Amino acid sequence: MAVATCALACVATVAACGGGSETVRLPSAGSAMFDGLPTAVVSEVLENPDATRKILEEETVSARDSMAQGIVINFMTCREVAAAYRQWVTEGVRPHLAAVPTVSAPQEPSYPDAQAIHARLESLVASGDPSQLEATLKGPSSCGHWIPARPGDVSGPTIEDSLEDIG
Repeated sequence: MAVATCALACVATVAACGGGSETVRLPSAGSAMFDGLPTAVVSEVLENPDATRKILEEETVSARDSMAQGIVINFMTCREVAAAYRQWVTEGVRPHLAAVPTVSAPQEPSYPDAQAIHARLESLVASGDPSQLEATLKGPSSCGHWIPARPGDVSGPTIEDSLEDIG
């Protein structure tokens, strides 16, 4: 509840400080652009303070929609890659990554970017070297640096934190 309250406060602050006639708000969880994505991850992103800040920083509705869809896919992909990396390093099993989910309203540029990132991740897996995935998960510009390891747990460890014991 506190996270949702913070997200609403962010919307109100941006709307009040924007100075324009457009009220800046998060996209609706029921938006068609989220069709094909897990409802739980959509809700998690729209309640995550870091994610909502990134979305609300975008200047146009289309850019906010693209950012929101991209972050949902990023949460899913980063967690999948983290699990694959952990298994690969600890058990020696080379992973197979699921395809980017098909959505009914792909947003530009986030959806094509997600597909390109997925292709790059597949090439890293094809390298046969699990350490190739590490930069995706660890470091300041990685997805693992800010995405919670446990869905919805913004005060808990990030994906990067959860991987400190391996690699």
